[in-house]
Amino acid sequence: MNLGLEQEGDRRKSPLRVLLVVATLALMATLSGTLAANIDINSGSSAEFGQGIATSTVCDSYLEIRASTTFDGNGHNLSAIEIGDISTLTHDNNLSIQIYDSGTAAGLLQEPAVIRVGSDGATFTKTSLNDNTTLETVTVDTSSLGGGSKNEKGKSVIRLKSITRDGTNPIPASDILKFTVQSDGTGYCTPIYAIGDVGPAGGTIGILPTTAGNTTGLYFEFAVKSASEYVWCPQSSTGGTNVVGTSDAIGQGAANTTKIVAACASGGAVYADSYTFGGYSDWFLPSLKEIYAVRNIAPAGRYLTSTERSAVEAFIQALPTANPVGWDFWGKHWTTSNVLPMRTFSN
Repeated sequence: MNLGLEQEGDRRKSPLRVLLVVATLALMATLSGTLAANIDINSGSSAEFGQGIATSTVCDSYLEIRASTTFDGNGHNLSAIEIGDISTLTHDNNLSIQIYDSGTAAGLLQEPAVIRVGSDGATFTKTSLNDNTTLETVTVDTSSLGGGSKNEKGKSVIRLKSITRDGTNPIPASDILKFTVQSDGTGYCTPIYAIGDVGPAGGTIGILPTTAGNTTGLYFEFAVKSASEYVWCPQSSTGGTNVVGTSDAIGQGAANTTKIVAACASGGAVYADSYTFGGYSDWFLPSLKEIYAVRNIAPAGRYLTSTERSAVEAFIQALPTANPVGWDFWGKHWTTSNVLPMRTFSN
């Protein structure tokens, strides 16, 4: 966490001084006493950054907080609070911000400013009505790696401005002892993935919950291309000359694989079913539309799919391709192709 204070307008000396808090170690400066920041982001307890050094385990291990002041001719007043380096791990949570002096337990804002972080980790909406602030989204960044030791993905910046005590009267900088930032919600510190990201098993994210045709609500990651080629099913097995009953839909690759393995002694599905990578063994031979969905990012090659076309034919997929889905199919037991194992996982 990086907490800083700066002045706008008149640059004369102010009670607000520059303050730096890096990662989870807080080293505080003086602001008419001690300025602190409580932070409780998806953890069971809050840690007050003040009175020396404190540590905290949070979803976002590094936040930058900067308070700005303006001079009205009589003194410096708080004008804005900026929170930066917000990672996508804070998605689906409410950030609650309050300002305190040394003796007002209720806070200097009429109610905490509550900011809802959307499911994409990049949409910020102020849901509080009587906090007497306005919200500005300064920067939306869901791809850059943030600061701190964990380098969580995302560096968005938001700003609370037009801050007053009651809708009219400003808050003098000399009255401020500390800010608090607390959180609650249903995000549970889970990451948000994009196409091409590295998945939990070390594979490549190829299908998102929002991908067209994906009704599972799951992410799909694919592993490395098989070194060898395989038939769909040997002729000597039941599945080599009979309909197994597979689907071409996204979300059906795992079920297809189970059916093929039950009917085939060897082949691409058996390879994928027994595959282990990144400590995971829940891989499967993707369906036709699953493999087609990753056509722009998967390694070049000709791949088996777990979708059959007839009793003796199955669809394959050459990548990259400009052809429509279902363009290629070959014999189940006499054509060999590579395998691109896939697995699904939830957020």
